[in-house]
Amino acid sequence: MKTIQDSAAFLFIIAVAILTGVCVLGVWEFFDHDVILKSFETVGLLALVAVVVIFAGRFMGSGSTAVVQSVPNPLFADLRSVTVVILIAASALLAFIGVLSIWDVITDTSVLYKSVGSLAVLAFGAFVMVATCMEREQNPLLKNQGVSVGGVAAALILLYLIFMFSGLFS
Repeated sequence: MKTIQDSAAFLFIIAVAILTGVCVLGVWEFFDHDVILKSFETVGLLALVAVVVIFAGRFMGSGSTAVVQSVPNPLFADLRSVTVVILIAASALLAFIGVLSIWDVITDTSVLYKSVGSLAVLAFGAFVMVATCMEREQNPLLKNQGVSVGGVAAALILLYLIFMFSGLFS
């Protein structure tokens, strides 16, 4: 069961990464407006499915009477680290572009909004990928911080609704 869950998590992370990239390219108008909305809706749906699968996986594992300590796949820790590094680098670049726009070095005012929109999409995608990696790692940080599956689900749904109904993507 663990191998299937790990494989599903890897495929999910790859899908979220691709769709996040498509969303960012959509914000910068490489694609039609329709593509960004559909991509972002797909990321939101995948995030919801991930929460359901994680929650269901916990119930499937709780029926076992034998205590078996499973070793988490080390690739999830590496993926989490790479995701956070990419988020930090992209955030710095987008902040730099935003500052250039604020100070009128870049005269197009839509660049600032595109930077903020890109940062929102990247943050949402990174949050989903890092939460998935931490869950698969069975990271004690999730348990020590009091983060539950319901809390993660509520945060994902709230972020999804905020991004969908805000003016960032119009």
